[in-house]
Amino acid sequence: MPLLSMLSPQNRSMQDSSSSDSPTLSDGRTESAPSLPRKPIPRKGHTKSRRGCFNCKRRRIKCNEKHPECNHCIKAGLQCKYPANIIQSMQRSPTPPHPQEVANLRSTPGMFSMADMRLFHHFLITAYPHLPVGADKIWITVIPSFAHNYEYLIHSILALAASHLDAVSSSSVAEQALQHRILAVKSLNDALSVPPKTRCERDARMAAALALAFQSSHLQDGMAEFLTMVRGCNLIAGDEAVMNADSAFHAFREDGHLQTMRNRIDTSQLNYVNQEDLDLAAMSLREIEVLNLSDWERTYWNILVRTVDNAYERPVEAYTTFVLLYNTPSRWTHDEFQAFIDPNNSVAQILLAHFIAIQAILTPILYLERVGFQGVDAPTAVLSWIEGIYRNVPRHLRHHAEWPRQVSRYPFMRFLGQKQMDFYEEDLLLI
Repeated sequence: MPLLSMLSPQNRSMQDSSSSDSPTLSDGRTESAPSLPRKPIPRKGHTKSRRGCFNCKRRRIKCNEKHPECNHCIKAGLQCKYPANIIQSMQRSPTPPHPQEVANLRSTPGMFSMADMRLFHHFLITAYPHLPVGADKIWITVIPSFAHNYEYLIHSILALAASHLDAVSSSSVAEQALQHRILAVKSLNDALSVPPKTRCERDARMAAALALAFQSSHLQDGMAEFLTMVRGCNLIAGDEAVMNADSAFHAFREDGHLQTMRNRIDTSQLNYVNQEDLDLAAMSLREIEVLNLSDWERTYWNILVRTVDNAYERPVEAYTTFVLLYNTPSRWTHDEFQAFIDPNNSVAQILLAHFIAIQAILTPILYLERVGFQGVDAPTAVLSWIEGIYRNVPRHLRHHAEWPRQVSRYPFMRFLGQKQMDFYEEDLLLI
């Protein structure tokens, strides 16, 4: 991503000029005048642009040498081009931007600071999402190739990179993460108001929503935003064109992502879930059934129950059912979904606490999504959302969130199990 800047005006070269007069006698003869000391003639500044664009040189006018387009070309509606050596010189020694330009940097498409460049590099090397499974190339080659064309996409990438970097280091870039997120969400909302025109635009929208969903998992109060972005991903994926073979996210199609995971689970011997955790989950879910569930809440509860039942002995079916917990809310009406993420809807909040806890105990299965993933898994805030739910629900309902709360306090070893922990690398981080 190039850092745009303007060249400083070049020092004008100076040019000598001279003149002489020959006085004429009354009879018409010319007489040589005695040599007199000349008064100094003011030197005129050279008005020719030495580093101007081709158009200004051709039109023999002074170019103001602004990049990427000079003022004359802008006014004349011409395509402004500079000699290659001038462009290279600009890239080698750009002058610092004006303080006002720095202040506007974040809100100007195409203009990014060196700190942003470092975040972009961190994304490519470390912080890109692990989904779709086995498709690292999408994030480190395909998406970056057109990210600069879509403001919402580049800001989404930088937002995720900043949150990831803040989680794995002491860089303290949380404020940058929030700034980029605000710009990304605003720009993405504007873009979604009209249908996409090209395949790249469809892929850019999916990539931005997915990056923002991953970033939401790092936010302490990010649960509602996480669910909203996941719903957005599903709605964008509902466009059949996104699943076409020419889409970067073709791997998300059912015969791609799910089949890959089925193969991994079938061939892995390290996907059994802690039986005690499944027993406690099933017991807690049975107690929830007495609550006053709406039709769509009961649908979600049923999927939770089926996921736990399958996890005992059918890990493939458990994974397939678990995916429905992400997909089903996208099929609800707008009002139903808003009620689902409403922090004042205690029943839905308790269901979500169980969803997070069940996701945690399914770690032996879900971790297979990361087979071959070259990025770095960073700690997230997802399990901490359970504590927020517990404190927010009325006291007389808190016992329904007690089991998820216990899960949120388990050590990572409890989720993966000692045998499987020995198999995986020692430096795996908590999801």
